[in-house]
Amino acid sequence: MARNKYPVHTTLSSDAIKVLERYEKELGAKNLVLEKALLSLDTSRFKSKLDTQNLDRAIKRISTGVTGLDDMLEGGVPEGFSVIVTGPPGTGKTTLSMQFLVDGVRKGEKCVLFSFEERLQQLVQHFMRFGWDIGKYIDDGYLEVFGMSMLTFEEITEIVETYKPKRVVFDSLNVFSNPEEFRKSASWRSSHRLMKQRKITSFLITEKHHGIETKDFDEYDFLGDGIIFLDSMKVNEVDTTLSPVLAVQKMRATKVDTTPQPFRFGEHGIVKYRSLHLESRLQERLGVPSMDTGYNESFSDKPGY
Repeated sequence: MARNKYPVHTTLSSDAIKVLERYEKELGAKNLVLEKALLSLDTSRFKSKLDTQNLDRAIKRISTGVTGLDDMLEGGVPEGFSVIVTGPPGTGKTTLSMQFLVDGVRKGEKCVLFSFEERLQQLVQHFMRFGWDIGKYIDDGYLEVFGMSMLTFEEITEIVETYKPKRVVFDSLNVFSNPEEFRKSASWRSSHRLMKQRKITSFLITEKHHGIETKDFDEYDFLGDGIIFLDSMKVNEVDTTLSPVLAVQKMRATKVDTTPQPFRFGEHGIVKYRSLHLESRLQERLGVPSMDTGYNESFSDKPGY
């Protein structure tokens, strides 16, 4: 019966195969033992190949679409990062994420929104109030929106491979499964690996049942390269009005100030102001260092989304 010439050593280096071919002529079938021995020595096949000489040390950053937030991130989110956008309901998570996509569309980048709880028509109507012509972006081929999506991650991976976007938003991950199961999901890991390989920058919206003052994290937070937390809170002891704030709690390869910063919902989306002056009691409660680097502004009472 015909025998496969290379039954075991198909993953070996070319040099190892040459050695095997030489001994195969001398030892015949006995080369199987030698193959296994060489295979155990050829550990280089498990190592990632990285050309350190030609590695680009400059980090390309992608704008969030919010100028003040980009200033907090040394110019934007590092390309290819997966950023967790989280917080309680109605704090602006979807608006911030859509603003991130609109910024990409305006720069000629293909973008995709996977919304698992909102209909397409509802999303378009909501974002029209910010002057974002979502319908036109879709018709022009720069934006794909999957509303009330029932897609599996296998189907999502196929869409990403076909459409080749530069920016992707998932709204929200909690719909799929609980955080503990999601992080270990093979289908998610496959989609995540593809986005990393393609250097696709993504915003992953998650839901929190607590505010920014609570020091508690879930598995979603650990899988992200960065975390942006949106919330509403009192910024001083006198005024009881809740003001919208955001905090960059984590961003790899970036020096960040984790102090909550105020923002408002303007006519064209989220507008971030300069550093917030927090009273000492509030700073102590949040666990942030005392600093006097900013000022308070008036805020729009426009609701978040």
